[in-house]
Amino acid sequence: MSTLLRLDVREKNFGDRKVLQNVSLTLAAGEIVSLVGKSGCGKSTLLRLIAGLDKHYNGDIFLDGIKLKGVTPDIGLIFQEPRLLPWLSVAENVGFNRPDQDRSRANANPQVQALLHEVGLSDAIDYLPKQLSGGMAQRAAIARGLFNQPRLLLLDEPFSAVDAFTRMRLQDLLLALAAEHGFSVLLVTHDIDEAAYLSDRVLTMGQGDIIEDTTVKLPRPRNRHSLDLATARDDILKVLEEIHAI
Repeated sequence: MSTLLRLDVREKNFGDRKVLQNVSLTLAAGEIVSLVGKSGCGKSTLLRLIAGLDKHYNGDIFLDGIKLKGVTPDIGLIFQEPRLLPWLSVAENVGFNRPDQDRSRANANPQVQALLHEVGLSDAIDYLPKQLSGGMAQRAAIARGLFNQPRLLLLDEPFSAVDAFTRMRLQDLLLALAAEHGFSVLLVTHDIDEAAYLSDRVLTMGQGDIIEDTTVKLPRPRNRHSLDLATARDDILKVLEEIHAI
């Protein structure tokens, strides 16, 4: 697979506090990679740099060989909270990233309709966010993140606020969408089971740097109850225990 993302962040500081140092990673086209590590180790900060939301760092980030200089439609970002605008319908929220289009007609946009169908929200196209459950709201956020047809999708603990059953359904939805659309995924998670189930590789962060790169050599679809997946999860957990002595 060809390299889609190449990152070399030599240093990122918040005032006198060093948050990231000597972080290098690559992401292949179509690859799913998780970032794990204790709270405050720099995972979310790294995602913000890749998304172009923070330009104040020493280093370089390339997407398909082109140096990133800010926000680009080729990179989508989904947060822990859906962050839907409460005065807009589900359809209008999904199409919000296209200011050149009339948002009042978003429910008639074929691309919006197709995305909402893919995430199982066709019947909720005219709903306001307050009418959605937590899982439905995060499905809408995923559809919004895919509206610009990104080549790389960044997710910052996107399923942590929903119940276990909904989380599993959203994980399977993410896998299905990634396979269908061919985008790469970089996911921040504290859930080791999630990292093992979703990922081709799991990157474990120490304090501001990447300590270990673990390949999950399991074919898809994966069985959540298999011994092989449990072994992969334990391998990731052992690395975390060694790094953070938890």
